[in-house]
Amino acid sequence: MREVVASALAELAGRDERAAGAARQALDTLSPDHDIERLAQYSVQRFCWFELPARFPRSTDDRLFTARSLGTLFSLLELHRYAQVCSAPETVTLLSVRDDDHDTALAMYERLMWESGVEPPDLPELTWGSAVGDAEIRARHETAAALEMAITVGDVRPGKHGWRTAQERFTRSFLTQPDRRGLSHLDRIREERVRAWIGSPVHPHRQRLWPLVGQIIAGTDVPRAADTALTPLRTLLDLAADGIALTQIGYITPGVVRQMCADFGWRTSPEPPRSETDATQLIALHQVLRGMRAVRRSGRRLVLTRRGRQLREDPEALWWAVTETLCRTGGIEQAAAETLLGILLARSPQGAGSHARRGESDVVAAERALTESGWVPAEVPVSAGRHAAAHRRTAETASDQVRALVMAVGWLLETLGLLTEGDSEGRRELTAPGRAFAIACLHKSAVAPRAVV
Repeated sequence: MREVVASALAELAGRDERAAGAARQALDTLSPDHDIERLAQYSVQRFCWFELPARFPRSTDDRLFTARSLGTLFSLLELHRYAQVCSAPETVTLLSVRDDDHDTALAMYERLMWESGVEPPDLPELTWGSAVGDAEIRARHETAAALEMAITVGDVRPGKHGWRTAQERFTRSFLTQPDRRGLSHLDRIREERVRAWIGSPVHPHRQRLWPLVGQIIAGTDVPRAADTALTPLRTLLDLAADGIALTQIGYITPGVVRQMCADFGWRTSPEPPRSETDATQLIALHQVLRGMRAVRRSGRRLVLTRRGRQLREDPEALWWAVTETLCRTGGIEQAAAETLLGILLARSPQGAGSHARRGESDVVAAERALTESGWVPAEVPVSAGRHAAAHRRTAETASDQVRALVMAVGWLLETLGLLTEGDSEGRRELTAPGRAFAIACLHKSAVAPRAVV
């Protein structure tokens, strides 16, 4: 096949030597080994609509000439669909506006890729990332090539009614089809992402999660007890459907607080509670609902958002939303959740040992793990003189902040009944649905697409 390419280039050179040079340079970028049997429409489109204006920063006329020359070469090779991409009016327009309006050209590129049908769509179980590993790069290109074939034979018909549903169905089938080792593209992407997530040098606290890597990769199904665990959240959603009265500074009114505490037998200090701030259970529920964007403030009332209404009607979606929210907050809050969940999983019957020291509560263990990972200085240098006390106060304040974040995660787990009662040392274990919840939280965080390398 390389001989065929060489022959076509020679024929083009006989007509226009400059065009042959431009076409060769473009083909070198698209397929360095000139193996056109492995060429795909996705790659040709990406080259013409994204790489050509980005990697060939010359004049618009030069870019248009390169695109036309590559199209002529494809015509000589009887790759007419690819030749049409190079000479399409949309390609000419995009390359013409690139210098004057980069944002418009980028938006046009994304729209054209989507309308072509060969751009693999995002799925509920997989959002394609921008900073990716080899497995994901390979999966995306092979999926695009498979979609090109599906379009050719008419299984997916871009622009026709229902084509997006057909495209998603085909993509899901292709990505989940196991190979001879029993692993699908989706399996390999998830494993790659999880390993990169745990091994991230900027998140050293995750190093403690390596013994759990298999469980995090595999994830877990929604447990049968999920409906029971989510009852407090669903109750709050039900109340928000009619609007929950708020105090002037935005807390849930005392009457609702006391009723929720009575209904679920929550212990508070003082008892009965005087405000939402006295009920750690309600603080945790309110916070996670806001994190999910399931509720919003409207004047002096807490009301459901559109997402909240959807989650209220779908217990399984609510479970996944809570697990996704807990470990997707970013920064020290996310690190606190990941660390505490990892410690509790390691301690549970299905775990792989415990990182907690003897006589150490799970809160203290998580606080220590975060400190040792660099989130807070393990020791603040004590200098001579009057600055020593200030250094000690800074360390104590930082430690208190970390402990508070860890405790907030524990409040949610307790409120949903996902933890056993603590022993005399404050050591708790996850219940069976609690283990499923913890694994789901870590899995959701780990397999999410990375925005940066």
